[in-house]
Amino acid sequence: MEVNYNDTFLNNEVWVLTFGAAFQRANIYNKTATQAQKKKFKNELRFYIEKLVLEEYHKEGITDEAHINNINSIVNYTINYNKENDILSNGKLNFGVSQKLLNLYLKYKWCLKEIPTPPHFPVDRRIQSILKMKKIASWTQMDDSKEYEKIIAAVRDLAETEGLSVAHYELKYFQRSQND
Repeated sequence: MEVNYNDTFLNNEVWVLTFGAAFQRANIYNKTATQAQKKKFKNELRFYIEKLVLEEYHKEGITDEAHINNINSIVNYTINYNKENDILSNGKLNFGVSQKLLNLYLKYKWCLKEIPTPPHFPVDRRIQSILKMKKIASWTQMDDSKEYEKIIAAVRDLAETEGLSVAHYELKYFQRSQND
């Protein structure tokens, strides 16, 4: 099978952006983690998520429950990975960082027209601020899906008034301006 270098390049760039956004403020590594260990972790996590996406997200209609289970499977993957490698500061990636990784990767793949519309969107502080949520949940501190699901539900209510999916709504209203 011939390698498509364009696709390989784009996928690598998507991962650079995805890891950058998901790990930037999360302080995920412990102080003893080496660059080689970090690189190995990101590569193995990337392959885990790509396999998950290939198996689950190339079809329409993945449910909220299945998507949240997939986010939790990333959390569990990192717990098991860390048991053998001990590089993560909290022994795992929490739910908030895991959702950001999966949802951002799905958003990029969707915008590149490689997968159907994803069920959710990357939840972060910016979106909560725009929604004027009373209590802003720190996505880097989310240990479970409770706050995440509240944010998704708030956007779903808004999206339904315009006949949009939550992913389309987020893309329409929460884009980063060029001045950010």
